[in-house]
Amino acid sequence: MHTRRCALKALAASLAAMALPHAARAEGEADYPARAVTIVVPFAPGQSADILARLLADGLTRLWGKPVLVDNKGGAGGAVGSLAVVRAPGDGYTLLLGSSGPISVAPQMSKTAGYDPRKDLSAIVNLAGVPQMMIVAANSKYHSVKDVIAEAKRSPGKLSYGTGGTGSLAHLTMEIFKQRAGIDIAHIPYKGAAPAYTDLLAGRLDVMFDTPPAAMGFVKSGQMRFLAASTSKRFPLLPEVPTVAESGVPGFDVQGWLGVLAPAGLSPAIARKLNQDFRRVLDEVEVKQRLTVLAMSPLGGSAEEFRKFIEADYQKFGAVIQANHLSSDA
Repeated sequence: MHTRRCALKALAASLAAMALPHAARAEGEADYPARAVTIVVPFAPGQSADILARLLADGLTRLWGKPVLVDNKGGAGGAVGSLAVVRAPGDGYTLLLGSSGPISVAPQMSKTAGYDPRKDLSAIVNLAGVPQMMIVAANSKYHSVKDVIAEAKRSPGKLSYGTGGTGSLAHLTMEIFKQRAGIDIAHIPYKGAAPAYTDLLAGRLDVMFDTPPAAMGFVKSGQMRFLAASTSKRFPLLPEVPTVAESGVPGFDVQGWLGVLAPAGLSPAIARKLNQDFRRVLDEVEVKQRLTVLAMSPLGGSAEEFRKFIEADYQKFGAVIQANHLSSDA
């Protein structure tokens, strides 16, 4: 009998010990966040991603009553900050404001990036989308996407386009456009978009892709024209501008995006809370107004929808990176 009582006590103690981690985890989930949360922005301060992160951090601080901090970790096209989050604990206290560059492009452009976002990060919520606009100089003879395609087919390789660098979103968007349209346009990479704009205005380049904020001043001053938006639907802030898909390349859909991710292993309960609370802040009137100023369209949706979006984005850019043998490795 004594032996049996000892065995039962030992079993009870063992079961209690096994339950402790689960109880602690459940308690942590219920109390989340119990301390400061950090959003890592893998770019320098002052950029659109940084502005959006700080806007969301302010909203979440009010909502949670706990500080939400923004930590800028730029470098390697966003890979430095992304890798820092990958290596952080998956407890919800370190988050990443990811985008197409560090999530879909950088890991496929460099063998040394050190992470696979599909395995090493948990998708939380897709926040906002930003189209790439096809741009020409105001005095260009091209007045539509069809004009550009027709000329490129008449004279393969004669037209040229500029970008802020190889592997940039503008570069990959144009390469996907060329692939889908079946045309050849020469790529001229620059060290930043500004010198490319100078050559576009001077007639040394024929066409470009870039974000609305970058080109809007030139368009409003009458120096440039928008031909089309890269997204599947017309950009709400420029409803008069058709999409590339409407203009002769059916199914074309490429966009920049900003979304929240966390290290792999995040508990489902915390992931759900983060998705709900980020969407709640995203739905605030002030945040929507600021997104409009930043030329972004709010997205939202579930974590699973975002995971599928990332997978499709990764495959889309991976195909063009492989087809053009692109690499950022020296």
